[in-house]
Amino acid sequence: MLRKTIGATAIAAGAAVIGARVLQRHGEQNASQHQSETESSYRNARRRILILGAGFGGMTAALEIDRRIGRSPDTSILVVDRFNSTLFTPLLWTVADGRSNANGVVVPVRSFQRRRSFHILHADIERIDLDAREVHTGSGVRPYDVLVIALGSTTATPDLPGLRELSLPFHTPADALELRNHLIDAVEAAHNEEDPDLSREWLTFVVAGGGDTGIELAATIHGYVTTGLYAEYPWLRDEPLRVVVVGRADRLVPMSDERTSSDVRRTLEAEGVEVLTGVSVLGVNDLCVQTTAGDIPARTLFWAAGITAPDVVHDVQAEHAGNGAIVVDEYLRVKGRPEVYVIGDSAWASDPNTGAGVPPTAQAAEHQGRYVGRSVQAADEGKPIKPFKFSPKGHLALLGRRTGVARIGPFTVTGLPAWLMWHGYYWSHLPSWRNRIYLATDWALVALTGRETGQLRLGRGPADTQADSNTG
Repeated sequence: MLRKTIGATAIAAGAAVIGARVLQRHGEQNASQHQSETESSYRNARRRILILGAGFGGMTAALEIDRRIGRSPDTSILVVDRFNSTLFTPLLWTVADGRSNANGVVVPVRSFQRRRSFHILHADIERIDLDAREVHTGSGVRPYDVLVIALGSTTATPDLPGLRELSLPFHTPADALELRNHLIDAVEAAHNEEDPDLSREWLTFVVAGGGDTGIELAATIHGYVTTGLYAEYPWLRDEPLRVVVVGRADRLVPMSDERTSSDVRRTLEAEGVEVLTGVSVLGVNDLCVQTTAGDIPARTLFWAAGITAPDVVHDVQAEHAGNGAIVVDEYLRVKGRPEVYVIGDSAWASDPNTGAGVPPTAQAAEHQGRYVGRSVQAADEGKPIKPFKFSPKGHLALLGRRTGVARIGPFTVTGLPAWLMWHGYYWSHLPSWRNRIYLATDWALVALTGRETGQLRLGRGPADTQADSNTG
């Protein structure tokens, strides 16, 4: 084992050194390729394209618009985001289950600027005024001629008894670390509990939501406890671990086809995850989760049962769907305002032929971002463009230790091949070689030495204060 560990460490170190040299040379070659832009330069441009949000949709739109018309001397393209990095959400699961570090799934947005002409403003977006054609930000007001709203979504937590106080979300790297921390706390509590009924409560985890987030969250919890934590607590392996997915719809991942839903359910259940469909959560307290199918004795509820648009999107003077997303026409534009596009989770879009809703996925947001780029170019050239039509490439779901479901066209793959396809697709899809090196190194080390099982507390608590007082 020691020989394997030394070998893996040497390989990882070598990859890191080679990667660092490549990245250093790449950075030196491109450092002078991008020029900064002042606020007055943006205001004085003949055409100002303002993109709100640097996530999958917004950044894809920026890259596509830049590729098509970015070299026009009288056009300025500005991306505004409150953060200076883009979260690669699909790979967040590998942070939660102790196989990678958070910095591996976060890409600095300014790294996209190399050899490109669009600009970035790091600021909060406070208000969008469609009538005045301007956006109020924490760094002042920015007018626009073309606006792209790509502000994503947040977790929607309804006002059910105890839900907002006791349920745990999963949306950010901090949530992924807190998930890991909570699972460690729960297993430690089960270890210290003498009453078997109370121990079972600590080892029962309920996930509300049968969509993509819910199913992968349940699989991540089950896999991390059985593969990661039970290696540190081997005497708990015989304890009855229980992970339950509660979905309100009649089947899992309801926006996918029925065959994929069936494969997902069968794979989850084979891994040991319980599935309850057609069931709603009614409330939660310290001892149980209340559902329409009865109470589930549990100390943990993760909420992954819906999304809502950010407040600034809710406040836009336009037609909204029930979750606050802005209803757009077949060209992804706000009705009656051809200069305003809305994409990603902030948009409520549907296929003009079938009427089916466009799913709130990263894949759909990227398709919409590329479409907006083509649309802006077509408007510049006075050419017509066809309505937006989403053609999904497939569906990938990570559902446990070396298993998953991959739907590619008419074909479905399960088990280890699907697990490998999930990792290969998302790893290659990362827009940064630095991050790919980080993740490849982490995964190689974990494969040989095991998952990370140490807690990383965010913030400063009593334990930190005590530790400080004992140093010196």
